[in-house]
Amino acid sequence: MNRQEFKELLAKRVLILDGATGTELQKYNFLEGVSTPEELNIKFPERIEKIYSSYINSGSDIILANTFGANKLKLAQYNLENKIKDIIFAGVSIAKKHAQQKGSFVAGDISSIGSYLYPLGNVSFDRAYETFKQQAELLRDSGVDLIVIETMTEIKELKAAVLAVKDVYSGPVITQMTFTNEGTSVTGTDVLSFIAMAESLDVDAIGMNCSVGPKDLLKLAKFMAENTNLPISFKPNAGMPQFINRKTIFPGTPEEFTEVCLKAYDYGINMLGGCCGTDPQYIKMLSEKLKNKPPVKRKKITHHLLSSRTKAIDLNLLNRPVKIGERINPTGRKKFQAELSQNIFGLVKSEARTQAQAGADILDVNMGLPGGDETKLIINAVNEIQEIVNLPLSLDSSFADALENACKHCAGKPLINSVNGETEKLEKILPIAKRYGASIIGLCVDEKGIPKTWQDRIKIAEKILSYADKFGVKREEIIFDYLTLAVSSSAKQVQETLTAIKESKKLFPECKTILGVSNISFGLPSRQTINSTFLKMAINAGLDLAICNPSVDWTIDDEYARNLLSGKDENAKEYVAKYGAVVKKAAVEETKLSPKERLFNAIINGDKDYIKDLISELINSGVEPLTISNELILKALNVVGDKFASKEYFLPQVIMAAEASQLAFSYIKPLLKKDNQKVAGKVVMATVQGDVHDIGKNIVCAVLESFGFEVFDLGKNVSKEEIIEKAKQEHVDIIGLSALMTTTMIEMEKVINLKKALNIDAKIMVGGAPLTQEFANSIGADGYSRDAIEAAKIATELLKKK
Repeated sequence: MNRQEFKELLAKRVLILDGATGTELQKYNFLEGVSTPEELNIKFPERIEKIYSSYINSGSDIILANTFGANKLKLAQYNLENKIKDIIFAGVSIAKKHAQQKGSFVAGDISSIGSYLYPLGNVSFDRAYETFKQQAELLRDSGVDLIVIETMTEIKELKAAVLAVKDVYSGPVITQMTFTNEGTSVTGTDVLSFIAMAESLDVDAIGMNCSVGPKDLLKLAKFMAENTNLPISFKPNAGMPQFINRKTIFPGTPEEFTEVCLKAYDYGINMLGGCCGTDPQYIKMLSEKLKNKPPVKRKKITHHLLSSRTKAIDLNLLNRPVKIGERINPTGRKKFQAELSQNIFGLVKSEARTQAQAGADILDVNMGLPGGDETKLIINAVNEIQEIVNLPLSLDSSFADALENACKHCAGKPLINSVNGETEKLEKILPIAKRYGASIIGLCVDEKGIPKTWQDRIKIAEKILSYADKFGVKREEIIFDYLTLAVSSSAKQVQETLTAIKESKKLFPECKTILGVSNISFGLPSRQTINSTFLKMAINAGLDLAICNPSVDWTIDDEYARNLLSGKDENAKEYVAKYGAVVKKAAVEETKLSPKERLFNAIINGDKDYIKDLISELINSGVEPLTISNELILKALNVVGDKFASKEYFLPQVIMAAEASQLAFSYIKPLLKKDNQKVAGKVVMATVQGDVHDIGKNIVCAVLESFGFEVFDLGKNVSKEEIIEKAKQEHVDIIGLSALMTTTMIEMEKVINLKKALNIDAKIMVGGAPLTQEFANSIGADGYSRDAIEAAKIATELLKKK
């Protein structure tokens, strides 16, 4: 099935998807004798065959092959990486044998590699890309009808997966993320940011699966249907799992599930099925109600989205000029350049935060350091900036390699600044914009320089559009810059620029316009008076975006400046007479923060660049290391916890704060007096036997260490004997247990029972996505935490009870 056939099929009828695979395998004890579900394909194919056939016989139009975790990084955990081809080919072959009998389709299933990408984790973008690429190639060669990328929680990993799949596979691609009932992924990505990314990468359908039950997911599906023209898939769980009588129970019913799916259908959802806890009975009932029904038509929307990891903006909805902060730029700034030359990004992050607080909508990132490695610098800058502010980024470089690498690392849909009318530039940069789904600024200048007339600038715009058409970049993604020249030297060019904007809006209504406003005032006094007045004139001409300093006054509309800009004040005589004698007021220096306040803020903001210097400054001024630990670092982490609880912070910010605090502790620990070197407590941490998920556990370890605990991390899939032996050996105060799979939760009780049998004096703390306080109580755990910050608080409380 090719992409056009898939599109036509969805236009004719709703497609019924399958239900859960994992919980069905658990129900029949089909996971016995294998180390991972994908191993069934080659070891016990009859088991997975039963699951496939049950869904096809229940009415599924599309079933997912058992390849969810069939990637080399995950399979390597079970020494199965050399079996990846056999596993994928067998899984698809078994599925196709049954699907073809009923006219159903088989989708290759791709999900997370199990680790976050840098800087949230240690996996590079390129390594993730290559991992997904290998899996996609094998799925392609096995003959799947389409590929589904599902249960993704991290938008940057999703980008790597989509790019890898589309590079090697020409068939339909569906991508699905998993969201909490609050409408965000665990790393903070909201539904609109997901839409921005998925649409920009030209997938064939988007959707959501897992995490929550039908009613909670329905609210998000309605929002999605109202904000994209793409087909949508809907695969909720059968409610949130509960642990009752030592069994995992999903509280939903097929009737409730089908009722919600019918509402989703009314919203215009094209594909419906189930995730965890659903079974063939759910799919049969759904199929009886919806199979072969024509889709409900949705209202077509037009938008122009840009996004970060956690925020998307629609340029079509903002009824004011979009402000792009211009201050992340080392040009002419010695201190800025000195820091970058040492790979320090303190000023970069400071400018990002300041501009965000001042009201910038987008941040321009320019790392054009003379003699510097611009590619490396812009990668690092992007990674640093996007984890401390939630604004979309404008990637500012004239080098194709720097732009491509910046696009890779941008956790969202960026703006590229820029391309121009030079053929070589167009042929190098437009393919990058197409591949990574970026919008792009088109400068109306070419090899001959900046045209003097608005007509010639329009001709360059037409050339840019013709090349955009050639490389498949949508015209709606082009933003034209008709260039701002200094009024002091090119007074007549002001009107040429404004006229070009007016004419552009008539000729290319689908394209937006932008200017670098501050260029207009070069060489003149009271520059902001001219800048602000010019911006108002440009807005009246139809300007959509402005590259500017958001921290200054943009309300000024000055008569003298207007006369100058309109050509009535020849040689700026009247303007200079008015403002030339004005003594520039000295900028009021902000009250300098004390070293204590700066360290406190550095922890909260996850800013590691100045930690060492701040610690040295505090120690040299006589501040006790214990004071630094208790009064600054730990209190700052408590603030981070409050921000996380209020959803102001998400996991990325928590991780960065934990890393900053760990760095601070590493500097003060050797300075503590011996009688103060006692750690807060000892903790052994482990993901229980049978469970190979450790992202959440790793974050808990980092946060506990930040709070002064000594942590012994045993890793994942750890037996009860290993956990208790380590606890006994190290005389730990707390045993921390993690599980992400409902089937492995019961292992926690086994650890607790062994601890009691051996009379180990340690408290037990448990956590993980499927756990609840009720479950923790039922197995005799001493504490339960929902997240890493809460884990530190619970651990502290447990110590007090010993």
